Amino acid sequence: FAGFYAVVQGMNHDFERAAIAIFIAAVLDGLDGRVARLTNTQSAFGAEYDSLADMVSFGAAPALVMYEWALRGMGRIGWIAAFVYCVGAALRLARFNTQLSVADKRWFTGLPSPAAALLVAGMIWVFDDYQVKGGEVKWFAAAITVYAGVTMVSNIRFYSGKDLNLRRAVPFWMTLVIVVALLAISIEPSHVLWGIMLAYGVSGYFLWFVNRWRAEAQEKQYRDIRDAIDAGDVAALARMLQTTPPDTVVNGGGRSLLMVAIEETNLPALELLLARGASRDHRDERGLTALALAAEMGFNEAVEVLLAAGADPNVRDGSGLTALDLAEEHGSHDIVASLLRAGGKSGTELGDPPGA
Repeated sequence: FAGFYAVVQGMNHDFERAAIAIFIAAVLDGLDGRVARLTNTQSAFGAEYDSLADMVSFGAAPALVMYEWALRGMGRIGWIAAFVYCVGAALRLARFNTQLSVADKRWFTGLPSPAAALLVAGMIWVFDDYQVKGGEVKWFAAAITVYAGVTMVSNIRFYSGKDLNLRRAVPFWMTLVIVVALLAISIEPSHVLWGIMLAYGVSGYFLWFVNRWRAEAQEKQYRDIRDAIDAGDVAALARMLQTTPPDTVVNGGGRSLLMVAIEETNLPALELLLARGASRDHRDERGLTALALAAEMGFNEAVEVLLAAGADPNVRDGSGLTALDLAEEHGSHDIVASLLRAGGKSGTELGDPPGA
């Protein structure tokens, strides 16, 4: 209802009410899932209906309201900018639904559609407070709209906050932050809410740059041990492992030493690392384990060694694929046979993971 109401108010050029309606839709969207879980009324129909409601409230409504407010006078560029946002929201929701059972709950892949909608609606609300006409800031409005649309379908990760449990004891500073935020919102809701959305909207890119900087520093720090694996110098690797834990992550992709040995197809280094206690369950940023990486690369000897060491063949990556899926995808028939003998199954055969 709130999304449709926003569209109607946008058509009536009452842009403040339209923006507020989108904010109300976001609040209700944050409550519907919790209410369904509390009342034990979750259903497949409800999940699909929620997605359609999200598309109206956070896809069509912000795009149409922004188009009426600022983009209409830009001609073709205006409607293309609105369309980029709208299709971005549709793709974002579709991707979210397909990755729901396998995605890391702590992070969103791409800007969530409610946040994107609030980024757009917040701009309209703030500028309307100052009685600034959309046509006066049309290029800025188009940039914000396109930015929100593209960021929704990007692979940039945004913090979800789903690992926070407010039912348990929370630090005093968090309570203080919440109280201050609520006070600020009550004093100047449009400015504070849009400010929060602007900060959140760029936070993913900020974290990406920080993680990239850390990854480069990490690679420099462990360059010698990587070079030893690359050169096949097992003696040098053994010496370095006296001071470096075998599960050390040595690059920005979350790859451990064991995975680097697989990348370099260095079987002796792989065997040495396993003998030194390297974890077989470590996952990189794609959710791949060492076994899945070996299957993807077609490194049959590594697959055999890892299975003999007790690696689980039925761990799924971030896309829901198992080592068997990856081996079949790359036509590695010997690896498929090894995985099947070890009890490996496809992601489809495993079905939904527990708690999905």
